[in-house]
Amino acid sequence: MKILLVDDEELVLAAWSEFLRETGPCEISTAVNGGGALQAARAMGGPDVLVTDIVMKPMDGLSLRDRLVAEFPQMRVVLVSGQDPSSYAERVGGAKVLSKPVDVEELAGAVGFVKDAPPIGATVAGYYLQEVLHRGRGIVDYVAWEASMSRHVVLHVLESARAAEFGAVDEFLANARAKAAASHPCLLAVHDAGQSGGWNFYSSDFLVGYALSAYAAAGQRLDDRALLGAMRSAAEVSGYFKEQGQARRSIHPEDILLDSSLRCSLANVAKVGAAEEINEAEEVGELAAAVARSAAPDGRAAKAAAALLAADKPDWSSVLQAAAAAAPVAAPKDVKQLSARSEKSKRLLAEAKQQQKKRLLVTAGLSALLLLVALAALFRFFGGGSRSIATRMLLIPAGEFAYQDGEKVTLPDFWIDEHEVSIADYKEFLDFLEANPGEAEKFAHPEMPKGKSHVPLDWADNNELTPPMPGYYKRAVRWKQYKNAPLDVDSPVFNVDWFDAYAYAAWKGRRLPTEQEWEKAARGTDGRKYPWGNPEDPKLANSGHDFDPNPKKGGDIDGYKRWSPVNLPAGDISPYGIHGMAGNVSEWTASWAPSEDGMAGEVPVIRGGNWGNPEHHLTRRRAILDPLQQQDTLGFRTVSDTAPTKQ
Repeated sequence: MKILLVDDEELVLAAWSEFLRETGPCEISTAVNGGGALQAARAMGGPDVLVTDIVMKPMDGLSLRDRLVAEFPQMRVVLVSGQDPSSYAERVGGAKVLSKPVDVEELAGAVGFVKDAPPIGATVAGYYLQEVLHRGRGIVDYVAWEASMSRHVVLHVLESARAAEFGAVDEFLANARAKAAASHPCLLAVHDAGQSGGWNFYSSDFLVGYALSAYAAAGQRLDDRALLGAMRSAAEVSGYFKEQGQARRSIHPEDILLDSSLRCSLANVAKVGAAEEINEAEEVGELAAAVARSAAPDGRAAKAAAALLAADKPDWSSVLQAAAAAAPVAAPKDVKQLSARSEKSKRLLAEAKQQQKKRLLVTAGLSALLLLVALAALFRFFGGGSRSIATRMLLIPAGEFAYQDGEKVTLPDFWIDEHEVSIADYKEFLDFLEANPGEAEKFAHPEMPKGKSHVPLDWADNNELTPPMPGYYKRAVRWKQYKNAPLDVDSPVFNVDWFDAYAYAAWKGRRLPTEQEWEKAARGTDGRKYPWGNPEDPKLANSGHDFDPNPKKGGDIDGYKRWSPVNLPAGDISPYGIHGMAGNVSEWTASWAPSEDGMAGEVPVIRGGNWGNPEHHLTRRRAILDPLQQQDTLGFRTVSDTAPTKQ
């Protein structure tokens, strides 16, 4: 770990340095002012962690932080102050702040040295540790970046002191297997377990959000739909374990997690061993109390909670009944608004027709034109959305090019999509399938599972109480936002599996590109590392250099936290004029290769960088996903062997 310490008191720097070197392996540089810190940071190739006093002259610590983060966006920051930081709280931006005199144990923890566990910044079995979420009972939970899958996970690591106890490692891994065996849509899934570098670990889903207990403790009011959904989710999970006869621990309000859209998931409460008797009345009482504290006083959720608290011995079946009884029966608000606007449109149309009889032809024509514009605006808001980026294919001329590490490959002429397939493009495909259900088999790959839908994950509305969330297509059309990031129909389609991409291409009379075709279209013939040339410049591509799971952060380098329109950033353009091959979303290809984990045989090859991964060089290739897997960092584009007849 590379640590840069900055303070205008040299004795303080010496004390910090000595303690940190004794605590764990690290490379330390020090500076007594901002100018010296900039030089030191560049000399060490960018620090992993900056520890700086806020109050310094002539450059204060916050200005220094901003300068260095612009150059080294992956750098973590610890701020130190001998004054009340409330006067500059907005500039702190949620960073860790330690008070002077600094407790060195607290400093070690903030920097990333974790006693009996790997430090922040370490990599365990391919997981890069970024932040400690929780520790207790001999286990440390980290937010970690899994580069191979371009996603954040929670990595649970057994502390070395706990691992030394007889049977502790076997118990830890047995519990991980029990959690992995639990399969319910509301449970956070466990993916991987093992030992690496002496550390025992398992990984699970990471959810950006807060527990129901946190909302209750803060007195934060939640709407009825979110709270009733949480009640129903917890009850269904309890029922799942009872039906399966699988052991679990008690469910508490801190296990009930709500994401930024207030969609509910539960911590994985499975455990090893035979199913035991659970005190359901106690569990339900805790849940009802938390719901009551977060519900509007006259809301349906508050009434459901009150009914549970008043019951003699409530159980999880009574929670389902209470949630169902409290569920709204009225039409959704959006439907009411749509009906009202429809009636208003009819009334305005009737008035316009009457006025036409009294006006001259030109005036009447103008009125009709204005009415059509208004109706078009209404359609755009409530209907299918309008694209602003034209879809066309560009020629990649026949000839030789440098493939991967310099291998010479010759390809014939082919045409490739100028942009990644957009949400608007894919919507046309789904509309066709809906109108012609019998045609779907014509475009399906022979090995596609029978009955599989081509609707992307999270695309469509979910009308069930849990989760109460419009799909990402409706969000792109109506609200232009999804997962705390801008999204519209000109953004790339995502959450499509390989079979979806194959079928769309077949429907268009095309196919998916081979990885050789993809790479030639991206690099040209001179073997460049990036579409624009060989110098790395994160500003030119929508990559993960500036991704941050914090809803309020991210996108400060390339301008996009997650998805960008398929023609942006403007710098991500190949010698042939092809957009978005270094970033935005990675792309399925027609090529298959042995799975990199050695477990799944051959899988489709994925090419290109994406908004969640800082790697965006054009030789990057991965064979990591089963063809049925879907990710919000993964889309596709198509190719044709003949010139398109209509552009």
